[in-house]
Amino acid sequence: MEPASTPSFRRLERVHEAILEELHLHQDAIVEGDLAGARCHLDRLNLMLKAHIRAEDEILLPIFAERVEPQLGCTPELLFDEHRKLERLLRRTQERMLTLERAGRITPREKVYVIEEERMLKEVIDHHDRRERAVLFPKLDECIQGEERRRIWEECEAIQRV
Repeated sequence: MEPASTPSFRRLERVHEAILEELHLHQDAIVEGDLAGARCHLDRLNLMLKAHIRAEDEILLPIFAERVEPQLGCTPELLFDEHRKLERLLRRTQERMLTLERAGRITPREKVYVIEEERMLKEVIDHHDRRERAVLFPKLDECIQGEERRRIWEECEAIQRV
């Protein structure tokens, strides 16, 4: 058993939950017609998601690729590809937000359209989260121990501080 000072990589599940919560808060603001609030939460979502992706791409996925036998449904390549998809979907969401801000208002029909359009982003976040909870985090816990885990955890936290 690891000392309390050496956290499990499962704690990254909290980051996923915070990312999804920012998306929900953004959508709440859209439904309320609060474009400034929607922008605020979208900007926060953007920072959080990009930082988390960077920590995984630069630190965790290379270790996963090197030390863990290929896993059905959760390969480094698949996780990396999902990160690129999340970035594309987030860019599309940001472009839609710019269009709404230029108009200065949002109609009821546009509210529905935005929520429907962002559904894919929410689904990819959810699938990615499930994949990482089921395989990535437990496998990283198995192959990274002690002082190395503490050091890697600190590197990931430093990147994700937003």
